Amino acid sequence: MGDRCFYFGCWGNTAGHYMRGPGDFRARERVSYFGNHMHIDGSLAPRSDHGRIVWAAQGVTREERSRLSWETKECDQGVFLLHNLDTGFTAVQWWDRTQGDTRGGCNSTVLLEGNHTAEEMLAALAEHWPEVLANLEKAGVKLVDVTPAVEGRKYTSGRP
Repeated sequence: MGDRCFYFGCWGNTAGHYMRGPGDFRARERVSYFGNHMHIDGSLAPRSDHGRIVWAAQGVTREERSRLSWETKECDQGVFLLHNLDTGFTAVQWWDRTQGDTRGGCNSTVLLEGNHTAEEMLAALAEHWPEVLANLEKAGVKLVDVTPAVEGRKYTSGRP
């Protein structure tokens, strides 16, 4: 795949989230934020709200995003959502405690320039970040797309 691919998450068995990928700092900064200056850290990962799949960034107001972050439950590790962001990148994000940090809120994100399918995103993950997949496999975590389960799915700029 010739498109630029980035990974955001824990790296090298250390705590904290880091952006890894090609290009200079400005390119990495550009893909870290979307919508109304929303940071990707955990804002795109699926959450359960009384059995309904949601994500924090779908909240239109700060209060809605806060409610979605604090009053809903993280989905199982490996369960991911596909997002076409207004930055020109496609993102998949999941909760992930297999990359070196086991605390709640740990997530992994793959960002690939252009509009892509879930299958293309997973292929990019395998090509560019095989160590992430190896850690998931070692922990018995499988990546599962729940995007089709989201009702009324239209996504740009951090809003459904």
